[in-house]
Amino acid sequence: MKFLRLSILVFVIWGMASSCEKMKDLEFVRVAGFNVDNFGLTKSTVKMTLAYYNPNNFQLKLKDADFDLFLNDTQVGHSIQDTMIVIPAKDTFYFPVRLEVSMENVLKNAFGAFANKEVTIKATGNCKVGKGGIFLPFPIKCETKQALNFF
Repeated sequence: MKFLRLSILVFVIWGMASSCEKMKDLEFVRVAGFNVDNFGLTKSTVKMTLAYYNPNNFQLKLKDADFDLFLNDTQVGHSIQDTMIVIPAKDTFYFPVRLEVSMENVLKNAFGAFANKEVTIKATGNCKVGKGGIFLPFPIKCETKQALNFF
């Protein structure tokens, strides 16, 4: 009888320990969309869609994103997102972003971007990712090179 109780206890502990799988980091895939929503001389509003992949076997939720946008290592904008996004398991999801962009800093980079024919777009910041009502801080780090094809 003691052996049966001990076996059940060991099995339950083993099952609980194996179910607590460590969450894998979300993987940046690409900038899926880019649109200038409101163009101004001092500030503009830009809408971007970032594609990420969730390598985990479980669904997650993302909330409270706060990050900066850089063009060629010069900060050009800031975004705060307070909407909840459901992240499907083992699938790509799209994160819509609305940015307030400082046109002064964009114009500082314009000459260098035209000379190089491409610009490096980088976003850094933090958000909260979780499931079951428990959210943990998660860093936002994505970088891509975008070719400028005006002609």
